[in-house]
Amino acid sequence: MGPVRERVERYLARTRERDRDLRAFIAVLADRARRQADERDATSAARRGSLHGLTVSLKDNIDVAGVRSTAGSAHHGGVPAARDATVTRLLDDAGAVVLGKNNMAEFAMGATGRNAVFGDCRNARDGHRIAGGSSSGSGVAVAAELVEAALGTDTGGSGRIPASVNGVVGLRPTVGRVSNRGVFPVSPSFDTVTPIAGDVRTVARVLAALDRFDPDDPTAVPGERTPVDALLGAGLDGLRVGVAGGFLADGVEPGVRRVVATATELMARHGATATPVTVAGAESAQERMLEIMYPEAAGVHAERMRADPCSIDADVLRRLRMGAGTPEDVTQRARRWRRDFQARASEVFSRVDVVVCPTIPVDVPRADAVDLAASTRDLARFTYVWAMYGGPSMSVPCGRHPESGMPVGLHLAAAPWREDVLLRAAAGFEAALGGPVSG
Repeated sequence: MGPVRERVERYLARTRERDRDLRAFIAVLADRARRQADERDATSAARRGSLHGLTVSLKDNIDVAGVRSTAGSAHHGGVPAARDATVTRLLDDAGAVVLGKNNMAEFAMGATGRNAVFGDCRNARDGHRIAGGSSSGSGVAVAAELVEAALGTDTGGSGRIPASVNGVVGLRPTVGRVSNRGVFPVSPSFDTVTPIAGDVRTVARVLAALDRFDPDDPTAVPGERTPVDALLGAGLDGLRVGVAGGFLADGVEPGVRRVVATATELMARHGATATPVTVAGAESAQERMLEIMYPEAAGVHAERMRADPCSIDADVLRRLRMGAGTPEDVTQRARRWRRDFQARASEVFSRVDVVVCPTIPVDVPRADAVDLAASTRDLARFTYVWAMYGGPSMSVPCGRHPESGMPVGLHLAAAPWREDVLLRAAAGFEAALGGPVSG
């Protein structure tokens, strides 16, 4: 048995041992993973890809040829996918090994990790607290060390929130940088695939492997791309960090505020220049985004809503119906507002390289105390702002809450297509901490 196969067997054994309680996986693709592992072991050193032998899992709205993509629903994906999603193929080309498909909120709509069909995903650090969503299983699988990296998706915070509450790294790229072909959509204006891993450098490696223009994806954006890892080792010296105030500091729970403030102070001690900034209009971003996102989602599910609404989770159906009832002129007004907001935010990024704030403004909620509708809005209050802007953003663990001991995520955002700057800041912060924070 070769070294990659041995590694895969260790991760599969760990999954068998732990996932009965965590519910991070909808499907474990053990036989497929073993075949891939044996192929990697048979590959000569000269032909090995950049992710050779890396164990990964995929959110179950990302296609794998011959495997159902349920999108977290009992009534979707009855026929196995005919071909791999572009990101699945690129992982294969880079030498990664896919161990399975991850649990998720139904149709990727929900921030808590709830799934009535496959079972609620449990937080890897404390099973009594939410796992985050909608990429719940992807965040949990990485945090529980069932895989080394995972792909989620992020529309308004679906990758960054589970990364934050499970204490791992999750990056939302600029929309159009990573292909969405073969990924079941929520809202094409905002959807993007999200690499999640235990450390910044692994996230950067995965993103670099996926950073290809896909002419078969209508949301893809062509053009020259600065390599995402070009500045990875540059450190924090001279980096201009904007410390978000105004709405992006309002209502932050004191323990979260303290941990994030300590993180920004650490960045300054290691050479960054910290400047207070305010992003004008941030307080309206979530409401305006929903006026675009929900109607687009309702369009995706229009036939299902008409023919079989009872097959849709009640909370998801409520939001889809909100979208279906949104007048077109309201959506168009929200799109115009977004362009103005992007211009205002871009002015901030003419003065700083990154902006930092908490990923979520509260301690990780207990699962038995969650109101689905209220929690989804509250947890995504800050992440929606940066999805509306459109540049890359990410959550990096920065410490533990002083009372609960749960992970706290530092959220970093950069200008569109400046993943290189974003990853420089995140890697520099991680190095200032002395290495990745374990949960």
